Amino acid sequence: MKNLRKIYISILSMTFIMLIFSTVTYAWITMSTINNIEGLSLTATTASELEISLDGITFGNQIDSSIIEVYFGNPTLKDVTSKDGVEFTRGGLRDYGLAVPNEDYMTFELWFRTTKREHGLYLINNVSPTVMYDTTAKGTYVVSRGRSWESNVDFLNGNQIGEMVYKGDVNFYYASQAVRISVEELKDLDNELDLRIDEDLKVFIYDPSENEVRGYGKPYGAYSYFAQRTGLFVEIPSDVPNTSYRLTEMDPMNPYQALDNDSLLAVLQETTNQNQAGKTYYQGKVRINIWIEGWDADAFDSIILDRIKMQLEFKIANPAQSL
Repeated sequence: MKNLRKIYISILSMTFIMLIFSTVTYAWITMSTINNIEGLSLTATTASELEISLDGITFGNQIDSSIIEVYFGNPTLKDVTSKDGVEFTRGGLRDYGLAVPNEDYMTFELWFRTTKREHGLYLINNVSPTVMYDTTAKGTYVVSRGRSWESNVDFLNGNQIGEMVYKGDVNFYYASQAVRISVEELKDLDNELDLRIDEDLKVFIYDPSENEVRGYGKPYGAYSYFAQRTGLFVEIPSDVPNTSYRLTEMDPMNPYQALDNDSLLAVLQETTNQNQAGKTYYQGKVRINIWIEGWDADAFDSIILDRIKMQLEFKIANPAQSL
């Protein structure tokens, strides 16, 4: 199988919890072999009501780049796939097998703690539609600069006949549309009061494009382009990951009351630790995974060399009551 060209995607920044500068290789069914990284910096900034840590020991509002380099070195991101947001595999026409953390995709653990009475940890406030690549805003967003790309084949890029792309057509395409984020709630083994079992823990998969029509395993976009480019037809997976295309909203009359639990990431657990004022800390631990989803409709050559800017916003609130 001959190798096609590599797709390099740069994640420019992820603020609020992280600021990342990296080059991401895209090689879903193109079998890439070279992975580069430009650098990595991570900044954690949260409100005083919520503290964050990379090790569960040292908490604060800022985690500077020198600390991040100690933890992560020079990770690279490749296109992988995941059905559950926990296990990641290589796929396409490459050899199947488990993807390697911080070689094939980015993963890291975070601890959150608070002394407030609200204990639900949420990812909130997707403002992507209002944010340009060269601007910033408070909230969660994944945006990219975009690339002008000329197609070298005819292919179907949507679920309507009118969405054909013809050889020689030039359009803009965005790598941000193929990003996935998962958050795994973890049992904090260092907290003797965390008595939960694995079945109590949550896993959240989020497509920040919030465009389900161009989500996982579609017969158009990347799949159609690859088939037309190579003349090969691979089987599209029939089981689709349980992916969210929205984030939780808060009660407009009470910003610390969730109206739903769609993006409830964790429930902070009581600990035996207290702050200087004698208030009890409630703490939670999560694992965050970031990858390029190889079965996404937008994961094809059009996003080569695009640059992505990403920001996540976390909030504590009271979980919505189940009906």
